[in-house]
Amino acid sequence: MSDLTLYYFPGSYYSQRALLALYEKDAKFKHQVVFIHDGDQITPSYMRMNPAGQVPVLADGKKIITESDAIIKYVDENVHTGSTLVPDEISSVGKEVARLRKLISSVRVEIMTYGVLRFQDLSITGLHPIAKPMADIMKKDQGKRFAELRKTLAVLAEKYPDLRDAYNAKIEFATNFPKEFQNRELVVKVLNDVEKTLDEIENILKRVKDEQGISDCWLVGPRFTAADIALATLLDRISFLGLTARYFTPEKRPHLYQYYQRLGTRKSVQQVRSLVLATPRMFILRKLKKASPFVAGIIAAGIGVAVAYSILKRK
Repeated sequence: MSDLTLYYFPGSYYSQRALLALYEKDAKFKHQVVFIHDGDQITPSYMRMNPAGQVPVLADGKKIITESDAIIKYVDENVHTGSTLVPDEISSVGKEVARLRKLISSVRVEIMTYGVLRFQDLSITGLHPIAKPMADIMKKDQGKRFAELRKTLAVLAEKYPDLRDAYNAKIEFATNFPKEFQNRELVVKVLNDVEKTLDEIENILKRVKDEQGISDCWLVGPRFTAADIALATLLDRISFLGLTARYFTPEKRPHLYQYYQRLGTRKSVQQVRSLVLATPRMFILRKLKKASPFVAGIIAAGIGVAVAYSILKRK
């Protein structure tokens, strides 16, 4: 394989799926952070790579793979380390993995995410600190950000005729999507539908544990598969939105609760979570670098020294 490069944003739900797959396969790849809140994903160079203007994107030399499910499949087939993430659907295990991925992907995560950020009272224990700044911006501008995005896209559509259709599709999305996540009734319905999905997941975990006699099983048994990648990102998003108390506790869905605790001990999950927690620092360094590359370098070095000092101090 050529050098792999993943274009992603750490807070992106689907980027997290791609990252988990790469880490699970112990793949060597380059990180290219796409700052979606600054519009990196709608630049002409990025849109030519992925006309949908979305993350993630995997580049393998000149080959481009878009969509997280396609990336997971590509990585699984072409990186010959780690265990198989997508078993052949000819097998019963493969069929079950495919069914579970479809079930979990039926959750309308975008509406759940933006909806809870918009209606913060729907969060049970409060948003994750990283989510607060974005939620506050959404609460203040009341769709202003999407209106500005539409104007920018319209200008780009005129300036780059070869990308006009792609930009117009983005304009349509930026017009319709806010109507959905600003509809409180729809957001509540989506949150209620998650209950049904997780009820089925709870029953599956119980059945696998009882039938296979495995106390620390994953969704289809002892193997961690693409179905677990899908569930891991969903559960982390639920936690991010302060909804764990609603969906899984030792009393409510105990098998799912135990599953989530085990996820926290898995190296790939820890790696992705570390990237998410580092997002605010990435934004700060990006802003500083734009203002003054020299100052950004000094501050980046300072952050590194501070981290090293804190580690030594703990030791």
